[in-house]
Amino acid sequence: MVTAIAAITLLGVIVCLGCLVYLHVAPTGLNPLRDPVSQYGITDYFTFYRAAALALGVASLTLAVALIEALTEANAAGIVFLLILGFARLTIGWVPMDAPGKARTQTGLRHNLLATAFFASATVAAFLFTGTFAADAAFESIAPASAVLSWAMAIFSALILVTSLVGPLKRFFGLVERLLYVAVLAWVAMVAIALLAR
Repeated sequence: MVTAIAAITLLGVIVCLGCLVYLHVAPTGLNPLRDPVSQYGITDYFTFYRAAALALGVASLTLAVALIEALTEANAAGIVFLLILGFARLTIGWVPMDAPGKARTQTGLRHNLLATAFFASATVAAFLFTGTFAADAAFESIAPASAVLSWAMAIFSALILVTSLVGPLKRFFGLVERLLYVAVLAWVAMVAIALLAR
């Protein structure tokens, strides 16, 4: 059962990554260095953004289920943050960001809250599970990489805040956000592969 669930998790990561890669080569007119990933959700290619969000949401939820079954020692707090991550991704595709330069709306505010929940919950979950992995014989080999990716998420999350507030650095917001996406997807994929290999 764990193997099948982990396979769904890995498939979710692959679908998410595939959709994001397509969005970056499609003629959206967006600048990956500057524009947020969420801005794809208000272009004509929004379907691929929604699919990417859904796929990562499913991957996060199935990863939580697989880890409940596979870990020797339970990590309830880590599971909760994975569930928050999953539900944030499942819903964000239907709660679009405000268009740049337009008036702020309640929908845009909810989008920002969901995006913050995504980044924060992924980071916290990765840190929480790193300690659990280190103490579990089946997962101890990925604990060092989990620690590195946890710190990468934390650093990129902090840089997202900096690049959103500091004028001259705003042109790098999109790059930093994409690096955070890479770290999150890498962590989820790594754990899924470890579950498949156990």
